[in-house]
Amino acid sequence: MHTTISSEKGLKELTTLGLEANRNKYALQWKKDGKKVAGLLCSYIPEEIVHAAGVLPWHVFGTWQAGTPHANEWRPADTCLYCNHVLEALLTDRLDFLDAVVGTDWDQELVRLWDVWRYVEKTPTTLIIDVPIINTDTAVKFLAQQFHKFIGEMEKLAGRPITDDDLMRSIAVLERTRHLVKRLYELRNAETPAFTGTEMLGLTTAAMLMSKEEFNDRIEALLPYLEKRKIPAEKSRPRLLVSSDRLDNPGHLAVIEEAGCVVAMDDLDTGSRHYWRHVELSSASSPTLRQEIVSALARRYLMQPASPRMMNWQDQVDQVVNWVRDYNIQGVIELPQGFSRYREFRANFFRNKLEEAGIPIMSYRREYIVSNVGQVKTRVGAFIEMIESKA
Repeated sequence: MHTTISSEKGLKELTTLGLEANRNKYALQWKKDGKKVAGLLCSYIPEEIVHAAGVLPWHVFGTWQAGTPHANEWRPADTCLYCNHVLEALLTDRLDFLDAVVGTDWDQELVRLWDVWRYVEKTPTTLIIDVPIINTDTAVKFLAQQFHKFIGEMEKLAGRPITDDDLMRSIAVLERTRHLVKRLYELRNAETPAFTGTEMLGLTTAAMLMSKEEFNDRIEALLPYLEKRKIPAEKSRPRLLVSSDRLDNPGHLAVIEEAGCVVAMDDLDTGSRHYWRHVELSSASSPTLRQEIVSALARRYLMQPASPRMMNWQDQVDQVVNWVRDYNIQGVIELPQGFSRYREFRANFFRNKLEEAGIPIMSYRREYIVSNVGQVKTRVGAFIEMIESKA
């Protein structure tokens, strides 16, 4: 009994780390130990390079408070809600511990957020990486050039060189994280999953906020318990997949599951997409080890299961269809964040292709914060009834 209680407590500590009151815990301790923290604004930023510099790769989440009055002075309210809530956190001094912030051109909303971030000069180092929207060989070479430059910038931040051994060690640590997280996803594939989708998002975001080594050790210690754990059987059906971007608040999934289902799989850049692809090294393809390491990282990040900002829309649908089949999913819920232009552009294609594959889908435009709870439960409840009536 003592072991079960301890394991459940340990699981809860991880699944609640992303809550606004808890998420700075490891970053602040890292700073107290005399080390540096880099805030990452996108899942296309190579964590291995940050880690190899001895810097904590810490993914930036926005404030979960309802209003963004300070951000509204810089950005219209009817723009990317994630960016507005992140900017609100920055302008209210909640991110003052960051030594660097790293953005990408995921979309122009994120670029504009980075512009303001640099202008207000609240973070000593502000960096941005250009990421192609296609995943051709030429695009991989371009991204590798970007990563080479990024290594140089992280060396400046760290005040020391990043060696090939540093990079290889960091790749090994991050690969261990990915293998462990994919093991957690395997436990969701059981007829009665080991944990809810709400808990799973808590785990995947915890790995984005704490030392990868500590996360790995804690998950490995919890695995024997998690492999035996089951959610109540009555809460394990129907099995749904949720698709969205920049969804870091497990409360969104909790509302869906409270309507009478389980989120047994996800298509999220804070979940499956962030961990699915591995780094594959092949010394025969490049003249030096450094070039092969950086090329392998570029391939891994550019060819991970894609967000709608990438142009391989059919591949994105195919990935979701495969997950639906592999995880015995009965329906897909798409949660486009308000003013997420790329997902809006892809919406009809995504819906039509899933319907052609015989997969029920519903879409609900969400806020960044959890809101309209009653409306969401009503919509999800009706969707569940429709699925069950066709079963």
